[in-house]
Amino acid sequence: MASALVLINRNSGTVRSRGADAVADLVREQLADVFSPLEVRLFEGDIAPEITKARKTADVIIAGGGDGTIASAADALLKTGQILGALPLGTMNLFVQALGFSPKLEEALAQMKEATVYPVDVGTANDRIFLHQVSFGLQPRMGRLREKLGYKSRAGKLASTARALLALSLRPRLVRGRVKLDDEELLVASPMVAVTNNPIGSENLWSVQHRLDTGQLGYYALPEFSLGALLGLARDYMKNRLHDADIVDHRVATTVTLNRLSRSFRFSRRKGVLASLDGEIIVLDNPVTVSMKPKALKVLGRGATARDEQAAPRTSS
Repeated sequence: MASALVLINRNSGTVRSRGADAVADLVREQLADVFSPLEVRLFEGDIAPEITKARKTADVIIAGGGDGTIASAADALLKTGQILGALPLGTMNLFVQALGFSPKLEEALAQMKEATVYPVDVGTANDRIFLHQVSFGLQPRMGRLREKLGYKSRAGKLASTARALLALSLRPRLVRGRVKLDDEELLVASPMVAVTNNPIGSENLWSVQHRLDTGQLGYYALPEFSLGALLGLARDYMKNRLHDADIVDHRVATTVTLNRLSRSFRFSRRKGVLASLDGEIIVLDNPVTVSMKPKALKVLGRGATARDEQAAPRTSS
């Protein structure tokens, strides 16, 4: 039986709404017969120092938080070679769902008893890693405004997101730049550009990857920003048919380079590029090169790859 350290972010949405002790007790109760020894620890701030302290005392490091917390854990574990587990304690929990787990904590804990170990790809944006996506334009602007509006719960975060989206729809801006997709170059003027670690579009949820080991990036650009476009986007998203919609330009590549340009397209701005990296709002140097590390991270999962890995060891005896 493998040993595990569970690191729970005190500031994650689920912890703030349900209470830190209640979440920690639930995790201990549900995983006690899966891992031995099992340690559950609460933390605040950066997860990397907590992983460094643990070194190789645990076979599996399970990060409980949002997509940003889990991506930070993955970055640290790339150096140690330990296995990453993930619990859905954030708002979207996209990487957790890509691993085949439910976004509901109780269900995900039950499913972890049947998880397998397998390697997945890791995306990089100017050497900063991400597990789900890096995006430019509307999404980071919306995230930055949402933080200014403030929120205290998951529902409050969703409400602030809606308010931010409405405000930005009245002041649309375009991401203007040259984009290179492997050997193909194109000029882009889009309100939102996103690059995902493996193409998105699972059987059940369009925004989640079906596989995490294809070695390819997904490229998505919204060609226009209007109320009609947003309503069409929402409609196709809800019906899980966005890949068939003309409103989104979607392609695959192994490397994507975005060189942000001035409005005239003639001069490259050397200033940084505002980006959302697995939900974290950051500024990346211009140009931004997005690539990936194929099968660089070992994870616990139940996704398509896990089902295909017949020889993968089980986490419990």
